[in-house]
Formats: sequence, structure tokens, C-alpha cells
Amino acid sequence: MGMKLIMESFRTILKEQDSQSAATMQDTPQQMYHAVSSDQLDSLRDNGITNLPSEVDFEEDSTGVPCSLDMNDAQRHGDVVLELDGEGLAGSGQYTLNPNGETGVRIGMTDSAYTSGHGVHDMVDKLGTNIPFQFVKRMIFAGDSLPNVRKLKDGGFGGVEIATFPRSPDEEVQSMWTPPEPDES
Repeated sequence: MGMKLIMESFRTILKEQDSQSAATMQDTPQQMYHAVSSDQLDSLRDNGITNLPSEVDFEEDSTGVPCSLDMNDAQRHGDVVLELDGEGLAGSGQYTLNPNGETGVRIGMTDSAYTSGHGVHDMVDKLGTNIPFQFVKRMIFAGDSLPNVRKLKDGGFGGVEIATFPRSPDEEVQSMWTPPEPDES
């Protein structure tokens, strides 16, 4: 019993130190952007946005799903930018935020078993971070071609707003599909 108390106290101290360096999810921005290649959308819809860290990521403290707070900055990393629901992520209680450069954050998962007294196996860290697709509010397509909205809706993306990047700097994002509110259907 004494060893369990020592381990729980040690874990509490570590968590307090970690929480001082990580932003609380209460401070989560409303919009965070993660860019992907359009050929990954089906996999992300089915499996979520996943980051499996390598040993180098652990050494450099760069684990978690990289996101940008600037939509245009995110666009440089893929032809589809996914706008994540910061409020929903915060409300789930499953994620942490860590700064990543000047305009970025990394979303990591919390280890909800760390206080159980059972110890944490190395495998817990290797599981990485997974953000289910339900936290995607909008898909913003880049490039000159318009997305096939009907095909996307029929392919399981009907619950997500589908939009395109503006063609000039003075325009705004162009919405091509907005899902109906739950009480409207």
C-alpha cells in the first residue's frame, strides 16, 4: 500500500509540472486547422486523425497531432484543410494542447489511467493521439478544381461543411455545403 501511495504522489507531481507547460483545454482556440492530402479523407473519416509518435518525437517533445491556428498557414501542408472543433475537443476531456511554433499547437491525448495505481506501460505512449472525425467541423479544399460535393456527401461526409479557399485575398471561404442542423432534418 505504501508504494502505491508514493507512485500516485509522484504521478501527481509530474502531472502538475506537465500542466504548467501545456495549455489547458479551457484555453483552446475555437478553430484549429490540420491539413491533409485529399486521398486520405476516407481513412480519416473511418479511423480519425492519428499521430503515432516515433522515438525522435518523444525526445523532441513533439508528440500529438500538429495543427495551425491560421487556416492559410495550414494550407501549405495539404490540399484539404480540416477545421477542428476546439470547443468539442475541450469538452471531451480527452485532449491536451502544447505550443508548436509561433502559430501552431499539438493536440495530444490525456492518459486517463495514470492515477489508477496500476502503473503505465510503455505501450500507452506508443498508441499516440487519435482525434475522431466527429471533431471536424469543416473541410476546406484548396486548388483550382471544385470538390464533388455530391460524391463527398454520399461518401459519408454529409455531416461536415464543405468549402473552398478563396481565389483572391479579398474574398472569404466559399461554402459549398452546410449540413442541416439536427432539428431541421
